[in-house]
Amino acid sequence: MKRAVVALFGVCLLAWVALPLVRAYTLVAAHHTDPVAPADLVVEDFRFAIGPDVPPSPIGDVALAAWTIQTVHGAPAVVLVHGFKTSREEMLPWARFLHDGGYNVLMLDTRGCGKSGGSTVGLGATEPHDISLAVQVARDQFGTTEVAVLGISLGAGAAILAGANDPDISAVIADSAWTDQDFQLARLSFVPLGPVRLTLAPLGILAVNALVGADVTKARPLDVIAGISPRPVLLIHSADDDNATTPVEGARKLYAAAGEPKDLWVAPRGGHVGAINAFPDEYRTRVLAFLGAALR
Repeated sequence: MKRAVVALFGVCLLAWVALPLVRAYTLVAAHHTDPVAPADLVVEDFRFAIGPDVPPSPIGDVALAAWTIQTVHGAPAVVLVHGFKTSREEMLPWARFLHDGGYNVLMLDTRGCGKSGGSTVGLGATEPHDISLAVQVARDQFGTTEVAVLGISLGAGAAILAGANDPDISAVIADSAWTDQDFQLARLSFVPLGPVRLTLAPLGILAVNALVGADVTKARPLDVIAGISPRPVLLIHSADDDNATTPVEGARKLYAAAGEPKDLWVAPRGGHVGAINAFPDEYRTRVLAFLGAALR
């Protein structure tokens, strides 16, 4: 009986230590897919890594995949950044109306997603570097210095982080952005057992950082959004966004922290990243008007 108790205790201890590690890996493990090119747009497959104008990344560089859509060489461009563990294919509704509006478009697969390399996603810690690479590619491919970044969900916060640190980004549009990863990371420290929370070994954040190769706790758009100014930023959110990581209060905090020029549109409904579907005409009008003023 004593041996059985000791063995059971050992199993429970191992599970207590292993569970946050497993959950950390599950959270950031890559999600590679094969995006399907649209039939109604002429896209060019593009692969790139580090460019001459972007410093090497301390997290290492991987081959990134993208589609480019050239409308008019020399016209302003928009880099589109998808959400958590999706791909550039998610951004086709945005690409279509931007192309119709006369903009060149680059649709990026961030590392660990789509057909880009990488074994993990970065939860905002690695994506800004990938975005800066994409901006340099857009400048070179389209022959323009006017490049905006439009991101949704995880890509929205990453766009803010990139814009705050990369002066070559002319403007930022963030749809359903997050303020920090505190909520996401806190979930690694416990397991809900009915009304009780079982505290786990404090290894989850350490494991995430080790897997990603960067400190995810420092990916905080709320802390850096002011650095985008004097370049303009447009924040878009739905009033009924029920995603726990992107409450509408976060959008209001981001707006309050941002420098001028800035704008915030809270759509009455639509859910997470859903304003474009709930109010398609107004969405396109607002985005195109913002870009028209920002990319002159």
